[in-house]
Amino acid sequence: MSLDNDTATQAIEAYFGSSVLTDEPTWTSVVLAEATKSFDSADELVAALDLMNLRAETGPAA
Repeated sequence: MSLDNDTATQAIEAYFGSSVLTDEPTWTSVVLAEATKSFDSADELVAALDLMNLRAETGPAA
């Protein structure tokens, strides 16, 4: 079973924040299209995002 669009959207919003879909519509549409073809669950998608280290850090590096 592949990941559905709604579940992928929820996982991406949870990972990057709810504003990512409006702040980065082109980027998120590509990620959504690929995620629904490539992953079977939201957990797999989040694990892949963690491996790519795409989460933005806030504040200066320590």
